[in-house]
Amino acid sequence: MKVKEQSGIPDLQTQLESLFDQVWRSEADWLLWNRIDAAVEQDALRELRGPGTTPKLTADIEPEEA
Repeated sequence: MKVKEQSGIPDLQTQLESLFDQVWRSEADWLLWNRIDAAVEQDALRELRGPGTTPKLTADIEPEEA
């Protein structure tokens, strides 16, 4: 049985786990920035519509009686 030498280089499994960790962290950052961009865009559209033009939510509207 051959003993691994301590060369300071992590084994392949450790390198792969580190790579996956970096990818997952980057993906989480991208998702966060996508949510921030969507919120900013939504706010800009709200400002373009102006005050008093926001439609009522359907939960606020009472059904009409027949």
